[in-house]
Amino acid sequence: MSNKIIDPVRALDYLEIILGKDWLEENLKVMKDSQYGKGGFGRSIDYNELGIAHVAEIWYKAREEIIDMEIVGGGSPGPYLLSASAVANDIDLLKGSTGLKEKMDKLRDAGLSLITMHELGIASGYAQKGFHIDFINQKAADLPSTGGLPVPLCIGSFTAYDEVNKIVVVCADVDRQGVYGEILARILRLQADQLDQFAPKSGKVMQTVNGGEAPYLPVLYLYVGDAPADAASFLDEWINRPDVVRLAHDFNMPVLVCADGVKNTHNRSTYVRLGRLAQNSNVVGGASLVNDIYVPDEQITAV
Repeated sequence: MSNKIIDPVRALDYLEIILGKDWLEENLKVMKDSQYGKGGFGRSIDYNELGIAHVAEIWYKAREEIIDMEIVGGGSPGPYLLSASAVANDIDLLKGSTGLKEKMDKLRDAGLSLITMHELGIASGYAQKGFHIDFINQKAADLPSTGGLPVPLCIGSFTAYDEVNKIVVVCADVDRQGVYGEILARILRLQADQLDQFAPKSGKVMQTVNGGEAPYLPVLYLYVGDAPADAASFLDEWINRPDVVRLAHDFNMPVLVCADGVKNTHNRSTYVRLGRLAQNSNVVGGASLVNDIYVPDEQITAV
């Protein structure tokens, strides 16, 4: 497991710059206005009902944790401060990526914020592996039409590519989408049909990358929730679930189950991001592409 040490206060300051002071103040005003007559600012707020983006909720609660640390004269960062640090780190790693500005707009959107946070985490993993990231990939060859049905708010996508390979990533939130959701299945079916149609005898599907031909690989990431203390057993159960195994089999592509969250490691709180390749996953193109797939296995610790 890779370990990254981050200054959480500096990371939160960076996140505020990225999100924008005006936008954060607008969200803060909504939070304050919602508390009139309820007592105790910041308590018992239904953020979904208020239309507050998930990233704004994390930012606000992280700021509260910093205030609490200042009051007691120290202490370890709380779960929201660590989570906010992880988001800030992901965005920093993705600087210069095509379409990042548009992706930030989705991060600020109340309906899209949570899945976008997960998507940025996966994208940053590919960026650390040396891939270029393209968030503007809504082409027929990459994310096919859903037949007139709208793509739900719990699905995101991007392309990771280098001089050799091109990986088209689809991210889905199981809590809101289900493992085998109708529209997700339709997207993956069209991708699978495309692979069958265009795959040469070598078994590799070739796509244009920087003007040249490169192997093309679709990968599905299923976010399955917060990582519990026994995350390994939790993920082992998920990768062997019949519906997950069926998904990998039916669409003939790698499926990864992912979880993240904050847990105690050696008496210190750390943010972890973990993933496992589901049973029955097949990698079109063979072993050379297996090593290119990003499997989350990292933690962030406060300096």
